[in-house]
Amino acid sequence: RGPENPNARGRWAVWQDQSSGNPQIYVQDLLTPGFAPIRLPASSRSQEKPRTDGRYVVWQSRQVNGGWDIWMADLLSGAQPWAMTSTVDVDETNPSVDWPWVVYESKPTLDAKAPKQLKAVNLVTGITQSVSESAQDKLDPDVQAGRVVWQDNRDVGSGEIYFKNLESGELRRLTTNAFGQYHPAIHGNWVVWQDNRNGQVDLYAFDFLR
Repeated sequence: RGPENPNARGRWAVWQDQSSGNPQIYVQDLLTPGFAPIRLPASSRSQEKPRTDGRYVVWQSRQVNGGWDIWMADLLSGAQPWAMTSTVDVDETNPSVDWPWVVYESKPTLDAKAPKQLKAVNLVTGITQSVSESAQDKLDPDVQAGRVVWQDNRDVGSGEIYFKNLESGELRRLTTNAFGQYHPAIHGNWVVWQDNRNGQVDLYAFDFLR
């Protein structure tokens, strides 16, 4: 079936699955006995990299023009998925959700040298804002309680972990190491990430309380 990119929060697990051809988004209610995985109705084109906050799920969806947009679904209401973004000249990919925030990577489709930037959408106000601008890539965002972490390539080395509070505007660099730091995740007081400063990939953590 080719399942990839699993993610879970609360009662829901989500992943992409190629059993019907192109990757599609599947979900499973982990608290309902006998609940079989179901495919979200979105498109026959590729649907990839789902993330959930325990109610909402977001993912990147391939469009007719070959670009990527962000789609979203409410797992509790059962309503049809809808397009969060719809742009013909910008690829929006790799989303993360924690209501009311969705954060994703954004890159012009016609400029191969343009860096990936991070955009944040407040689903209550409808306002989209830039998370942090620089001339280098910002990758793999994770959002929780209005706070975002990501891999940022603006410094010397293979990437550092940065933090932004979307409500207060606070911006912090959490790591200062020339080796690579990748794939951060945030929850509560903790940020964790992959780190190869010791010649292999280890897990490191940062505690905001300390």
